[in-house]
Amino acid sequence: MANHDFTYAGTLQKVQIGTPEGIVECVGGSYSGVPFFVETVGVSGGRNVVTHALPFSDSFVNEDTGKKVGEFPVDFYLVGMDVDTQRKALEDAFNREGSFELVHPYFGKFFARVKSYSFNYSKTEQEFVSGSATFVPEASEKNAGRAKTDLRGVTISKAASVWESAKANFSELFSLAGKAKSVVDAVASFTSGLLDDLETARSSIRSMSEFVNAISGIRANLEVVLMTPGDFASRLQSLLFMCSETAKPSDYNRYVNESLVGMKSYRTADETGLLNPAADGLSAEISRLFMMTSAAMAVECVVRSEFKSVEEAEAMQEDVSEAFAAVLCRTENADDYADLLDMEAAALKFLRDSMSKLSVVVEMPLSGTRDALSACFDCYGSLDAMDDILERNKIADAMFIGRKSLKVLSE
Repeated sequence: MANHDFTYAGTLQKVQIGTPEGIVECVGGSYSGVPFFVETVGVSGGRNVVTHALPFSDSFVNEDTGKKVGEFPVDFYLVGMDVDTQRKALEDAFNREGSFELVHPYFGKFFARVKSYSFNYSKTEQEFVSGSATFVPEASEKNAGRAKTDLRGVTISKAASVWESAKANFSELFSLAGKAKSVVDAVASFTSGLLDDLETARSSIRSMSEFVNAISGIRANLEVVLMTPGDFASRLQSLLFMCSETAKPSDYNRYVNESLVGMKSYRTADETGLLNPAADGLSAEISRLFMMTSAAMAVECVVRSEFKSVEEAEAMQEDVSEAFAAVLCRTENADDYADLLDMEAAALKFLRDSMSKLSVVVEMPLSGTRDALSACFDCYGSLDAMDDILERNKIADAMFIGRKSLKVLSE
C-alpha cells in the first residue's frame, strides 16, 4: 500500500449538517473532483494468508502470499436542493474506469479506485442522501486515470451555478416586509457600508460611468430597493461582475484580487455589530450574497486571467487559497460550504494545469554593462519580450543595465 500523509483530525475544518438522526459534524472530501461530506472513515490491511490442509492428517500449513492492498471505507453525505445532481455526478465518478484523485480527510490526497459503493435514500428527506464507498489506492500514479476535462468550462459552469443559487437563496430568505423601522434603518445602514466596501474593492472600474451610475442608483433608493430582494440581488451582482468594456486578459488578474477582497468582507450574524437579532440576521444574508457572488466572480476570472510565468500563477494560487480558507472557517451554511469547496477545487485545479504549461523565471548572467535591447535579443532571439524584461526587472533606462543578471523566462 502506498504511503499517505496523515492529517490529525483535530486540525480539520468541520461543518455541521442536518441528518434524519440529528446534527452531525463532518469534514470535506472529494473523488475525481466531486465533493462530499464525510463523517466516519476507516482503513483496513493485513497479510494475505492461505491455509493448506495436509492430506490424511489434522495438520495444516499457512502460506503468506504478501501484504494485502489496503482499503479505505468512507461514509459520506450529500445535502442541498441539488442533491440529485450531486448524487449523479458522484455516481458517474465512481463508475468511471481508472483511478482518480481521492481527497481523503485524514490521509490527504492520493489516487485510488472505487471497489464498491452504495447510496441510501429516504422519502421524507428530499435534500439529503447518505452513502458509503470503499477505495483502494493506486500503486503508481502512472496507472491513474487521466480524464480529459475542459477545466476552463467546468470552472465557469460552477461559478455560474453558484451565482444563480446565491441570488435564489437571497430572494427566498431576505424580506423587510412588516419589519420595524429600526430594523429597516439598521439593515440599510449596514448595506450602505457594504456598498462602500464594494466601491473600494472594485478599484479598477469605480470611475467608470456605468458603475458610478449603477451604485448611485442603489444608494439613492436604498430602502426601496431592499424591499424587492430579487431586484437588489441582481443589481448587487451586476456591480460585482461588471468589467471594463476594454478588458484585456491581463485585467482579469486584477479582477480576481478585487473579488477576493470582497469575499474577505463577509460578516456572519454575530459579526454585523447591529445588536438587533432581526437586523443582524437580515444583514448577514446580504453579506452572504456579497461573499458568494464575489467567490463566483473570483473563480470565473481565474480562468480568464493571463500568466507569463509559473511564479505569477503560484502567487494567484496562494491568494485564492488564503481567501477561501478565511471564509470557509466561518461559513455556517452547509450548501455554501460545499459550493465554496467545489469552486476552490476547480480554480486551483485549473491553475495547477496552467502551471504545467508555463515558463519559470530564471537568472540570465550579464557580462559587463549592457543595454536591454541586446540582452533581450540574446535571450529570446527577438525583441518581442522587451516590455516583459523592462517590467520584470524594473529597468528605468533601457540603454543602460548596470546589474550582473536579469530575470527572464525559461521559454
